[in-house]
Formats: sequence, C-alpha cells, structure tokens
Amino acid sequence: MTGLVVIAAATLTLSAPAQPTEPVSIDDRLSAIPDAPKLADAPERYLAVFEIDEDDVVAKHVRDEEAGRLGLMCWDRVTTLFPVWARRRIVQFNVQEGTRWAGQFDGSGTNDVGRRGYRLSVAAYLLAQEDELGDPDRPVDARRGTLDWTLVHEIGHYYCLVTDAIERFSRRFDARPGMPERREAPDDYPQDGSPLIEGDFVTSYAERTPGDEEVVETFTTYLLVPELPKNDSLVAEKIGFFGGVRGMPALRKRIQGLGAE
Repeated sequence: MTGLVVIAAATLTLSAPAQPTEPVSIDDRLSAIPDAPKLADAPERYLAVFEIDEDDVVAKHVRDEEAGRLGLMCWDRVTTLFPVWARRRIVQFNVQEGTRWAGQFDGSGTNDVGRRGYRLSVAAYLLAQEDELGDPDRPVDARRGTLDWTLVHEIGHYYCLVTDAIERFSRRFDARPGMPERREAPDDYPQDGSPLIEGDFVTSYAERTPGDEEVVETFTTYLLVPELPKNDSLVAEKIGFFGGVRGMPALRKRIQGLGAE
C-alpha cells in the first residue's frame, strides 16, 4: 500500500506544469561575465572586449557599458548566423569606436586573450543603428552597409582563410585570361547596397579591391541573397563557386532559414 501511495505522489509531481522562467536581462547577462584583467591591455579603440569559447562569452573588459550591451546582443546574432564549426577559432570579439571601419577581422592571429585564434571587431555605431539588434533570429538583410553584411563579410575572411577558398578563387578567376578590367571608382551599382547577381562583380567594393576582399564580398553574396543566380554571367559563376566550398550549402540553408515561419 505504501508503495502505491509513493508512486501516485511521484506521478502527480511529474505531471505538474513547469513554471515559466523569467528572461535574463542583457544587463544581468553582462554583469555575470567575469572581468578579466588581461583584457585591459587590449587597444583603447575597443570599447568592449569579450573572450570567446565557442558559443560562450567567458570573460570581458568593458570600457563603455552601452557598448558592452550592444556587443552581447551582436554576439547573439553571430552565434545565430554561424554554428561553432564555422567560427571555432574566433576567440575574441570587440566593439570598437570610430567610423572608418564597420568591422575588422585580424587574420594575423594577434589577439588579447592569450590563446591561439583570431579576433573579430564591429563598430559601435553600426550596432546602434540596428533597430532589431535584440532579435537574433530576425531575417537577414542582404545589403552592403548593414550589420548582417558586415558580420558575414568579416567572418568570411576567417572562413575563406581556413578553407583555402581565397587561393582557390584567385586561381580560378584572377589567373584566367581575358578577365574584365577593374574600375577605380565605379558608380553604377545599386544605391541601396544590394549586390549584383549578373555582370562581372558583385559589388563596387569587390570591383575596386582585388584579392581577399572580392572573394569575401562574393562569399557574403552567396550566403545572403535570397535566390542564387541562374544566368551565365561571370558574377554568377563566381557566386556559384562557393557552392563547392566545404560547408557552404549548409551555411546558406541555415542563414536563409532565419525568420521563416
């Protein structure tokens, strides 16, 4: 009899509805991250410095509280856009001051956390302009000058580096005879920052800046445009190149699925 009573009580306990949990505020999340004295030696241009371990922010040094809050929300967007395997060796994330650079990736391997890996930085002004920064699952914005374009572009430097896509792209296109000449100041690209999916180059920046930057601009276009080109133009071939790079189709599927009902 006693055993039956215990079982019944356990059944009632297990079937009780779970209590809703209160969401943790961004301020509470920021304060919960340990301060790391070693990060205080990071360059002064960094308003907030975060040490990264895969998805987690494990340490911080914050010189500006608002930059710290913006940075945490931005890192949420990074982890939503890219799974760990696509950014595993990024060990530092910074919010930086100034307007000269929207974002930067340091491919030299220099960082301030004392571990092997790379640092990624985004400008505070760009984060402040993003109205939906607090929603990491929002649909992507496929236009130059936006936060999404900047994040994908800068992480593209890392991904193209570790997959050897830069070298392979250059051998396929830059070394090909008869490639179109680059103009120094092209002015016939879409004013809203949308990339081209027909022609010779995806963006004005890609045309003006050969080498790594064209590769990464094309990488960004492949991931962000809602439909891949089916025409026979050179730019369509360049975009299509990334369909053969390890992991890229899966990344595109993930990114294009954001915001889908």
